[in-house]
This record gives sequence, structure tokens and C-alpha cells, in this order.
Amino acid sequence: MPSKDNPKTEEQIYQPPEAARSSDMHKVLTALDEIFSTFRTQLRDEVPKPFTGDAKIAVDVFNDIVAGLGFETRPQAVRIEAKQLSPTEIELMWTDNIGNADGYRVKRCEGYDCQDLNEIAQLSSRDRSFKDINLITNIVYRYQIVAFNFRGEISSNIVDITPIIRQGEK
Repeated sequence: MPSKDNPKTEEQIYQPPEAARSSDMHKVLTALDEIFSTFRTQLRDEVPKPFTGDAKIAVDVFNDIVAGLGFETRPQAVRIEAKQLSPTEIELMWTDNIGNADGYRVKRCEGYDCQDLNEIAQLSSRDRSFKDINLITNIVYRYQIVAFNFRGEISSNIVDITPIIRQGEK
């Protein structure tokens, strides 16, 4: 409430720091510039080009607002763990604390430090584990889970596991 010593209201007194205002404004303007740049290119070239990065997020949010839909974020990264069940079988396990993934892709490659992980399975949003069978002992396997929904996808950490024959197993 204004007083005669300080005629400004609380709302007038508090202003966010200039750096925060300009940083947020910069992000908005950059995203809008990317959107309009894509529109201009599409109009000029008459070749449809998909939106990417922040422009895709901005267009999706705008579409949600126009359609009156609730906001759904991109899936969050999951952290996976692997354990050996037998000399030829492993199990991957993960948690999804956000729970907004539409599904999961399991990727795998063979060999120490391999980089080209190939999709070996696609799972439902309810799944939180995956068993890989018929593996070869003493071969390094690398796994990664990719959580996805209509907003995009995100990859988990990569885990390495080498199935071995333990004492007493065949």
C-alpha cells in the first residue's frame, strides 16, 4: 500500500532483475525468430521442412493452447541398471518418475566401447524391465533405453554387462 513516504505499491516496487527479464525475453525472441525463419523458408522454397529444437517446442505449445489441451512435457531421462540372470540372459530395469513416456525403445550393441546401438525391442509405457536372452558368454553388451512420447525422446545412460559362467552354473 502506498504511503506518503513511499508512494509506490508493492507491485511497483518489485521488479525482477534486468538480467533475468532480458534472458527470458532473449529465449522467447530466439524461439520466435526460429519459427518465423522456418515459415519464411517454407514460403520461399515451397518445400515443407519440419520444425526442430526450440521452434518445435514453441509450435507444439502453441498448438496445445489453441486446441485447449493440457501441457505434456518431453519424457525425462531414465536411469537403467543391468543384472545377469544366467550365463545367457540379462535383465534391464529402470524407473520413470515422471511417467509421461508413451513407450520405450531398447537399444544394444556388442563389444567393448561399441557406439552403434541398434533397436532390439519396443516396449509399452507400463514396462519397467526387459529380459535379453540367448546371449553369448564373455561378450560385452551395451544397452540403452530411449523414452519417447509425442513431444520427443530422450536416451538413458548406457550400461555395459558381460554375461559370465559363475561357479555352479552351466
